[in-house]
Amino acid sequence: MSLKPLLALTCLILSQGTILLSYIIALQFDHPKVESCNPFLQGCLNITDAGIYSPEGYVFRGGMIAACAFFIMWWAVSFKQIQTLTSTWLNGASSILGIIGALLLIMATAVLIPPREAINWDVHVTGAILFFLVTFLAQVLHLVLCLQKEIKPTLSNMSLKIKWASVMIQGIMIAIALALKALDSGDDIVNAIEWWLALLIGVYFYSAYFDWQSSK
Repeated sequence: MSLKPLLALTCLILSQGTILLSYIIALQFDHPKVESCNPFLQGCLNITDAGIYSPEGYVFRGGMIAACAFFIMWWAVSFKQIQTLTSTWLNGASSILGIIGALLLIMATAVLIPPREAINWDVHVTGAILFFLVTFLAQVLHLVLCLQKEIKPTLSNMSLKIKWASVMIQGIMIAIALALKALDSGDDIVNAIEWWLALLIGVYFYSAYFDWQSSK
């Protein structure tokens, strides 16, 4: 496997692996706000609560910041790849937004240093919310870019299907989460949506695996 498909695969596995491993470790130590459940279906906790205390906090902060570095590399590789096929503002716009989104998540993750009372929650919450919104917008623009006549023939059908599904489901879930937040209700649903959004973002990055397999 060459480095490009490995990069796409790493974006998904490292981000999701970090979150799930942190959650499993937190369960073993019975840390506050951490319950045993299926967070994707039950929304018993948000992702942040799975990665605050020691030792899972070290795994979470290190893993997520590393994952963000791979996100940034993904956007850089994608930009360069598409630039060889066409010149359009969408390429630069999607890549810049994607990199900004990754930097926002780094900021949101870096402040998660216990004790819980000492965490700057305004910075964390703002950074995390903006990460989801900005990255979603970046992936929407990237999908539009991928559908252009110069680029679409170079992509696999599987990749395009994954991109479409990821973006559409993200859009629906973000709309639901924003509506529930405005109504100040449905915390469990919002928590579950957060887990799904993190997964779908990683899945979108993974879709490039099918396009980059033949790349050198």
